Parts: sequence; structure tokens; C-alpha cells
Amino acid sequence: MITDDKQTNEHLRSYINYYTGLKNPRYAVLVKGEWGVGKTHLIKNILKDDQKFYVSLFGLTTIQEVHSAVFVKMYPNRSRLKKILNWFGSSSMKANDVTLALGPLVGNIANALIKEKVDNSKTIVFDDLERCSINLEDLFGAINKYVEHHGCKVIVIAHDDKLNDELTDKKEKIFGQVIKVTPDIEGAFNQFISKSKAPIAFEAIKDIIYKSFLASECKS
Repeated sequence: MITDDKQTNEHLRSYINYYTGLKNPRYAVLVKGEWGVGKTHLIKNILKDDQKFYVSLFGLTTIQEVHSAVFVKMYPNRSRLKKILNWFGSSSMKANDVTLALGPLVGNIANALIKEKVDNSKTIVFDDLERCSINLEDLFGAINKYVEHHGCKVIVIAHDDKLNDELTDKKEKIFGQVIKVTPDIEGAFNQFISKSKAPIAFEAIKDIIYKSFLASECKS
């Protein structure tokens, strides 16, 4: 059981490294698993900050907010925003009207700006799928726009129960690979005892702890 977990999560690392090395994969990757198995932690360890645009969907309610959150991650400072606005050449677009925070952009920036000006040099990681109230079909459509139209690499992190059977066809069109994360019992145990004042004592009862965890049928 423990060996299988390690192999599964090592497969995740190997595949993500392969996927992010592709020039234009034209599909997204879905990383799913139960609550608390460490999906986000794994992805953040695999992809460093300079390799990804990390976007939490938590609390977002509209597709416009999704596009805005992505835009803010891609263009986080005002100097770059002013250059982009000048590139669009519209006097009605004022950089001072932009709110640089996760969530919707306000002011006079046109929808076309945040939808069409996309930086595909890094992988977009969408997290907390289950914690946003946007219709899944609409959300998948927005994600697919980044993949198909802009040539972005996209990874979506989700809890299993959020993805229902009704969207199977839609998922298959967007996600070229689905990877399930399982609990890394040994890794969690080693991290726990490394912070303990009595690591030797815990090491001595490692097998008992493993068996108790498996018997509990706990998944995280």
C-alpha cells in the first residue's frame, strides 16, 4: 500500500515535468484526490514560483473574475500594465483604475484586455475548484480557452466529489490526462517525526502506526 502511494505520486511528478516541457500540448491536466491528501503541496513542490501562475478559485463567482484573477497573476505590477494599456492604445483604459488584487479588476479596462492578453510562458495552476460557485461547464469552457486559444499549459487541482458524471464528455475534451493523488503515508510520517522531540521512539512503532492508519480507512 505504502509503496503504491509513493509510486503513484512519483508518477505525478514525472508526468507534470513531461507536460510542462511540451511546447503546445493543447490539453489540460486534472489532478484530483480526496481532501487533505496533499494535492496542492505536491504541485507547488514540483513547479516552482517562476514556473507557474497559481490561481485559487476560492470564492470566485463569475467567469470574469476568473479571467481577472489570471490576468493579475500574469501582470502583477503597474509598470507592465501601463505598457500593455499603451499597446492597446485606448485613452479610455487607465492603469490607475486597476485594482491589483485577487478577484475582479475594476475600472475601465475592457474585457478583451484581460481575456486576450495572455502570457503562456508559465503553466497556469487552477486550485480550489470545489470552492468556487461557478457552473462547472462554464468554468471548463473558460479553462479550455486558455488551452486552445492561447496555447497555455493548464493544471487543475480538484476534489473528487466535485466532478460529477454529467460532465464526463466535457472533461474528456479538455483534460488529456487525469492523475489521482493518494496519501503518502510514509512521507507524512517522516515529516511528522522529523519535528518530534523523540523521533527514535516513533520510529520504533512505525509499523503499528501504519497498520492503524490503514485499518481506519482514512484517506488523508
